Formats: sequence, structure tokens, C-alpha cells
Amino acid sequence: MKIPLNWLSEYVKTAKTKREIADSFTSLGLMLDKPSNTDVLDLEHRMDRSDWLSILGCARDFAAFENIDLIYPELYEGKGKELETSERIKIEVTCPGKVNRFNTRVFKGITVKESPSWLKERLESYGIPSKNNIVDITNYVMVELGQPMHAQDIDKMEVREIVIRDAIKGEKVTTLLGETVELVEENFVLTQNNKPTVIGGIVGGKDTGVTEITKDIILDAGNYNQVFIRKASRKLKIQNETVLRYDKFLHPYLTEIALKRATKLILDLAGGEFYENADWYPNQVNLGKLTLTMARIKQLSGMDLEIVKVKNILNRLEYKILKETENSFELEVPYFRTDVEVEDDIVADILRINNYTNIPFEHIQSAPPKEITPEIYSFEERLRNICIHLGLHEHITDPLIDKNSTEVGDNAIVLENSLSSEKSALRTSIKQTLGIVVETYKKHKVGEIMLFEIGKIYYKTTDNMYHEKRVLEIMYVNEALPLKESADNLKRIIGSILMELGIPWETVAKIWDITPNSVSISTEGLMKIQSSSLRVVSEIPNRTTEDLSIVLPIDTPFGEIYRDIKHGSDHILDIEVIEEFKADDTTKSILVRLTLDTANTHELRKQLIDMLRKTHGVSVRA
Repeated sequence: MKIPLNWLSEYVKTAKTKREIADSFTSLGLMLDKPSNTDVLDLEHRMDRSDWLSILGCARDFAAFENIDLIYPELYEGKGKELETSERIKIEVTCPGKVNRFNTRVFKGITVKESPSWLKERLESYGIPSKNNIVDITNYVMVELGQPMHAQDIDKMEVREIVIRDAIKGEKVTTLLGETVELVEENFVLTQNNKPTVIGGIVGGKDTGVTEITKDIILDAGNYNQVFIRKASRKLKIQNETVLRYDKFLHPYLTEIALKRATKLILDLAGGEFYENADWYPNQVNLGKLTLTMARIKQLSGMDLEIVKVKNILNRLEYKILKETENSFELEVPYFRTDVEVEDDIVADILRINNYTNIPFEHIQSAPPKEITPEIYSFEERLRNICIHLGLHEHITDPLIDKNSTEVGDNAIVLENSLSSEKSALRTSIKQTLGIVVETYKKHKVGEIMLFEIGKIYYKTTDNMYHEKRVLEIMYVNEALPLKESADNLKRIIGSILMELGIPWETVAKIWDITPNSVSISTEGLMKIQSSSLRVVSEIPNRTTEDLSIVLPIDTPFGEIYRDIKHGSDHILDIEVIEEFKADDTTKSILVRLTLDTANTHELRKQLIDMLRKTHGVSVRA
């Protein structure tokens, strides 16, 4: 979000420098994207905050953070004149699932001309070129308040109506920029005499656009289902300031505020008179209500904030206090905070405005929380480590594929709202997506390709029940080898994994799908088999540990030594590398800890030291 400082000063008065203002915005969560030589801050917007796509929304948080007053833009609160029945613009919506509200006003006798310098300068500093006073006002209000608006020349309308309907595939609209756009099914359009004049929520059309000879206009502010805006704009490859805001969830009440603000500016800068017209709003959306407790603030921050300070922050952020007690507030969430859904969202606001740097750095006094990580995640992490140690490269691929692909079977799950045809179904095998990576490796002339991915596959059964399965997929390709030798290498990899897990070959036949160059294994199945194969601790009569310090040349790999130690005796239950450090410029020292099932370690230690000295030529200290 770009913040021209001369525009920001309209709402907050501060003596801070540009650098200090940028620091305050960074503390609020709007980080400076890049340094600027101009008086415009380019702030990175990472949160799901629709109000941060407006100058006023950013100014509100800045004013609260600095504990200074916010100056609101002037609105026209008066009621407009009534139109004669024959002059009214009829509003009809035939696609209510895509439109939440459509609010309109009519202006007659306006003068379209060049905008005053202050308006042009603010828009151009934001990055929007000036057109004329009416178009500039709609853009100004959009950036100021975050509500897109649109004006149409009434005299260019063949019928005094705006019918909002689904677009017909193949229909075309010529935009204000002169570009002809062919519509897609996700689009909805504003029409008159059944002719599309505006691509709903995306861009206006040239046929009814405002020009210097325009005298009468209808001004609209719509609130739409952002899902359809997002899908349609992606398909049309149109990204503009309007789409940027409609991508977020805007509250329908914002259309009223925007029309009042635009009315004030139009009457001041273009003259004329305004008239009431239709407001299509069949299902009113109420403001949310939440409870905020002081105990929750303390629990999350460790701070005993004064209730007076909390109340001041709430008021500055425009939360309406419905009821107040000694330790809690009943609140109404402001219309522009469509991201606030639970109490912790409000706590985050309190801590942010109070400045996160004020949260004390103290050790937690209570016991650490119970470990709740599901066992399958820990098991899969162990699988990753084993695969990486065996030299396999891990990839995480997109599980979406083309529903028309030859690899898609009848049990594939097809998406109803896919963003593109190439990503219209869920994979039924990781090989479908990991195989694309293999082809990339081949293009780069990689001889031996060893890849793996741990992820999910998705499928449906004959009764249309949906399922997902956790899978380890391994792919081994070496075109320089005969197919049998390549398949044997794949089997060796599988065997090494099973040996590390202590799982016999014969137990996995029912949970894998193997081909000459790939294997797909259920990770949950592997985990169950391993659990049943583990030795019971009570069967081990004695368990001791023994540390060995191994000194070896600095460039000597440790992997082979590690394997020889691990398989050096049946009494070795486990081996763990404790630390590794550089002894001098030519040698390094690695400390390992052995877990043994015998208390008689003297002979075993001697055997291992002799083996390491003879086989690897390293020195060992017990």
C-alpha cells in the first residue's frame, strides 16, 4: 500500500520525519517495502486487512499508535432529491449469489472538467493518472476509503436501467482503456438493454464512460462476493486497484460511507444536484460482537495493562464498547475490520497499538505444554532424515493436476472452482507430480536421479466418499543402466530404509505399489508395522552407554565409519553423534554415544577401537 505523506497529513497531524513515520508503520505490521527518495511510503501489506488498502485505514492505526487524534474526511450527510418516476434508474440483480449490495445515486447538471491540483497530485503520487474530476473522485474515494466506485453517463444508456446478471461466455466488453475483453462464466456484468457496459467488480466499459460532455451520471458502490471477483480476474488476467480491494472481504456498510464522501466531493468540484436512487440490499449484514477480557490479554502477553489504556486503544480503533466491567468489555466490531473474528484478534490489536516491544522478555514460569505433535509427523520426519542420508533429494510438489490428463482415473477428485484447467483435479499418486521434476532433472543432463516426496494423495470410492492417504514416494531413474539394474538399485534403497526402521521385507508387501523406477508406500502403514516390530524394553536385561571420541582427517566423510560402528556388534542398540568440532587445520573430532544392551563394555569397546584403527586408520579415545 502506497502512502503519500501529503495525503496522510489530511487525517493525522504529526511532526515526525518520514523515517520515523515508516518506523511506526513497521511496528504496526506495515513494513516499508523499499526505501524511497520521494515523500511516498511503499508499505508491504501481509495481513488480511481490507482497511489497510485505504489511506484512512492506515492513518487510523497510525493515529492510535501515536495516541493522536484522527481527522475524518468530510461526508455529505444530507438527503438527495427524489427523481421523477420516468427518470429513475431501475436496478435489478439476477445473480444474487455474486452481489451482496448495490448502492446508487444520481447526479444531474454536473460539469466535467480537469481536477484541481491537490486532487491530481495526490492521485498521481499514489500512482493513478488523472482523467477528469468525476473519474478522479471515484478513484480518490477508492484509495481513501477502500471502496471501489463507478460512474456511468446516463445519456449514453439506451434504457434507464442497470441489470446485473451472469456473463454469457463469449460476450465482449470494451474497457475504459480501449481493450476488448472476452468474458468468462465466472464474470457478472452490469447491463442496460441487455448489453454489457461494466465487468462487475473488475473494470468499467467505454460505452457509458464519463467524458467532458457528460451532464448526468449514475454513481454506484457495489459489494460483491470476492470469490467470484478473484476467480474471474485471474482468468481474464486483469489485476488493478479495483480487483486488489475486491479480493478482500469488504463490509456492505462501506458503500454508504463511500457514496456520502463522493457526494461531498462531486458537489464541491463538479456542481449539480444529487438524487436518491435504488439501494439493492436484500440481506443486511450485522456488525459482529465479541467479548474481550483482561485475563486473556495477560495470558497472551504476560502484561498487566491498565484497563484505562485498553479502553483508550479500543476507542481509537473504533471498537464500540457495549458493556464494561472491571475485567472485561462487550464490544461491537467496526464495519471496516472484517478480519476480526475471535477475541485473540482484538488482543493482537491491543498489543500492536501498545507496541510489541513493550512485551517483557521473561522466562515462562509454568511447565511447558504437553507434547501434542501427532506421532505420524515425527515418524515422517525420521523417514525424511533416512532418505536424505541415503542421498535422495526431497521435493514438495503441487498436488493439483489437469483433470484431462491421461493419468487421471475415475477415482480422481475434480475441483469445481479450479483457478485453471491445468490445476483442476487432485493427484491420485505423487508420481503424477514428482514425475514432472524427474523430467526437469533429465533436461539438465543429471545421470542418476534419486528423488523422494512425503505427501498426500486423494481419491474417491465408488460410493463417492472422499479419502486422503499419506504416502512416501521414491523415484530412481538411471538411463545409463539396464532396467533390471536400475530396479535393483531402487530395491537397495528401499531395503536400506526398512533396515533403518527395523522392518522385515515381507511385512510391507500390502502397503506399497512398486514399479521398476518408483515405489509408493503408506507412511501410516509403515509406522504401524514398525511399532509392532519394536523390541519391548523390559526384554533388555542391561542398558548402558559408552562414549567414543574419534579423531580423523578433516576431509574424511563420517558416514561409512558411522555405519561400521552401528553394525559392529549385536549389542549396539543405538548410536548418536553428540558433537563435532575442528581439532586443528587438518583433523576433526567427532564424539559419539553408544547405547548398549550389556554392562560388559570393556571387550566390546576394544573390538570397536581395533576395527576402526585397522579399517579406517583413525584414532579413538574412549
